[in-house]
Amino acid sequence: MPTVSAVLFDWDGTLVDSFATTRYASLSVFEHFGIRMDEARYQATYRPDWHETYRQLGIPESRWGEAGAIWSEKYLERSHLVDLLPHVSETLDALARRELRLGVVTSADRQRFHEDLDRLGLADRFGALVAFEDTRNKKPHPEGLLLALSRLGVEPRNALYVGDRPEDVTMGKSAGAQTAAIVSNFSHEAMLRSATPDVLLPTIGDLPAFLLEAGAAP
Repeated sequence: MPTVSAVLFDWDGTLVDSFATTRYASLSVFEHFGIRMDEARYQATYRPDWHETYRQLGIPESRWGEAGAIWSEKYLERSHLVDLLPHVSETLDALARRELRLGVVTSADRQRFHEDLDRLGLADRFGALVAFEDTRNKKPHPEGLLLALSRLGVEPRNALYVGDRPEDVTMGKSAGAQTAAIVSNFSHEAMLRSATPDVLLPTIGDLPAFLLEAGAAP
């Protein structure tokens, strides 16, 4: 395993427990547009690129701005429920002590993402932040991760991208980075295994030990 000098993360489901709040916001949008949604359809149409979800569900592009405004309003109603997942703080501390460069590449819109960062006290923890509006091509395209790596000054082969969706693994592989997957409410183990990450971790708290055992951390 090449030496890892940077670890970059997905946001929702990887660092923060936002599933219930994002689901509430999404279902509010679907209800507004008269779209019937059950659990199976919700899972089948969920995409980190929410424009792709709107496209699948037949929401015309001319109304994506309207959909986004409703989503943001409803997310804000319950944003206080979004918190760090277990072991995140100590994991970030452990990686920082090893002088690893840290970043986030997320499909969250910039305003919501930065408000969450500030509220959770993580605004100064990362050297590169890439949100939905920062790229033309969305996950699983590697543009976002390559942008973050260029800001950190790290070659892809020396980076590990950590996420909880197959799209995260695909993005990392396409960028030439190493990949780690973590099961969350947004995914399940079989889904992640099918994406063939370099490692599937039980929790994010297992990340520092994995890097140490793999001889990848400085």
